[in-house]
Amino acid sequence: MGPAYPPRGNQGRIDQSPRRGDEYTFYEHADNVLSLLEENARLRGLVVRLSTIILKSVADK
Repeated sequence: MGPAYPPRGNQGRIDQSPRRGDEYTFYEHADNVLSLLEENARLRGLVVRLSTIILKSVADK
């Protein structure tokens, strides 16, 4: 994981990333966001299941 803040020398610049010739379209971006939301929901469900299993295990002791 990178630093939380950019180095001081780069603070005046907004975007240093090189531009790609094939920038994402709105629909590609929307598809990516939808995929992330679906994966987030799936992972949240797994967390709930795992938490339930752990709580049952602790309660049984």
